[in-house]
Amino acid sequence: MHQHLTLSSKLGAGSLLATLVVSLIILSTCGLLLLALYYFRSAEISDLIDQRLSDDIESAITLALSDNLINGTSMRDSTLLFENNNADSVHYSNELWGCFRAAHVSVSYKRRSKQKAFLYSDSKFLFQNASLYLADHDRPLSVTGDTYIKGVVFLPKSGIRSGFFQHMGFSRKNLIEGTIDSSKRQLPPLRTIYRNYFQDLGNLTFKPIKPAGLADTRQSFSKDCKYIYMSREGIISNQKLSGKIIVFSDSVLEVRAGARLKDVLLVAPYIHFSGGFRGTVQAIALDSISIDQGCVLEYPSALVGIGRSNSIGSTGSTITIDSNSTLHGIALALSPSEKTNIRPVIKIKKGAEIKGMIYNEGYSYLNGMINGCIFTHFFFEQRGPMTMENILIDAQISPSKWFQGAALYSIFSESTHRKIIKWLY
Repeated sequence: MHQHLTLSSKLGAGSLLATLVVSLIILSTCGLLLLALYYFRSAEISDLIDQRLSDDIESAITLALSDNLINGTSMRDSTLLFENNNADSVHYSNELWGCFRAAHVSVSYKRRSKQKAFLYSDSKFLFQNASLYLADHDRPLSVTGDTYIKGVVFLPKSGIRSGFFQHMGFSRKNLIEGTIDSSKRQLPPLRTIYRNYFQDLGNLTFKPIKPAGLADTRQSFSKDCKYIYMSREGIISNQKLSGKIIVFSDSVLEVRAGARLKDVLLVAPYIHFSGGFRGTVQAIALDSISIDQGCVLEYPSALVGIGRSNSIGSTGSTITIDSNSTLHGIALALSPSEKTNIRPVIKIKKGAEIKGMIYNEGYSYLNGMINGCIFTHFFFEQRGPMTMENILIDAQISPSKWFQGAALYSIFSESTHRKIIKWLY
């Protein structure tokens, strides 16, 4: 009997233990299932919020691109974008950044947020198919040597002819490989806001500010612009500068081959790029910009000569690009004043290449290559003591599908269809 009770007790304890083990397994399994369900639901909610924020970002980008107002760094808030839903919010800012525009957008929903910054410009323009626009000053264009012009060209009513210069005639069969239309006395007009903006940038060089040391700097376009002032001869040698930065000087800025520049602005009376430099930069100069051999200014870069105009008189700017150098973007030369006959000069030397656009309110010396378009009042050529106007010698001008899609037209008053050209930090 005692043995039977002992055996029954052992069997009962064993069954109870097994029941407890099974219960623990079931409870653990249920707990894991609940935990998995929680994480699955949490991930699903997170994905839904991410998708909503992504949709909001797209709406914010559309809103920023459609706004004509340039509001600088001030942020604007709109809940009208999202119908009857105050849980979403959007902030955005637009501002000029060199020859283009920069925007920063941020959206928030349920304590989460996303933001993006980008550079944008206009992709449609009345003369976007042109490869050459020479203003009509009642003088024909003469082509000499191995000059090659292709595409849609706008010329003075006096037309085009083969020329002769220093015992050299025109070597090709056709004067132009394309179609000819008539130009006007003035170039296609620019937006006044850009002219004023470039003058404001030029005025930075006259401000008495204590010079700052130059170190590697990265500034987000979601923040205020960082200004770096370098007096006298400012040398950018091995520094890395990226983002929303303006480097300016009251004298000279020299950019050497070891400098690493990305999306920054340079402002000075004189700006010089030493041979071998490569980067993305927009340079705005009062007097001159010179680019030595073997430089590459990557898209979207720009060179802007604005000249000087004061009570004493006016001086025009000069932009020079040496052989084996390439500019992917815009070379823009402006007259210092509407009331002066002083005009700027752009020199593209033999072996240099412009992949983009030249807009010159003065004289263009072209011995290199343009893949895109040139708008200019005059061409000129100087060999020794002899100077001739509206003549091209061994120049090459041809249209480019890349240029037509590169959206470089924001500076023009008749441009439309804004397009993002680069995402920014």
